[in-house]
Amino acid sequence: MARRKKSSLKGLGARYGLKPRKKFTKIHHLLKKRRKCPECGSIKFARQTVGIWFCKKCEFKIAGLAYDVAV
Repeated sequence: MARRKKSSLKGLGARYGLKPRKKFTKIHHLLKKRRKCPECGSIKFARQTVGIWFCKKCEFKIAGLAYDVAV
């Protein structure tokens, strides 16, 4: 059996067409990507709310874009 590539389209199912599902997947992968904290360098840097990025290790906060941080 061939292995399938993991996709983040599970929540959408077979609805909405191919183009919106591909856009959703691209944005979802960008949002969930592991990032380094610009302050301490740890990988525990993630989005807290829309536009607010937070490091869980050093508690550093920065304002950025909705799906990515522009540092």
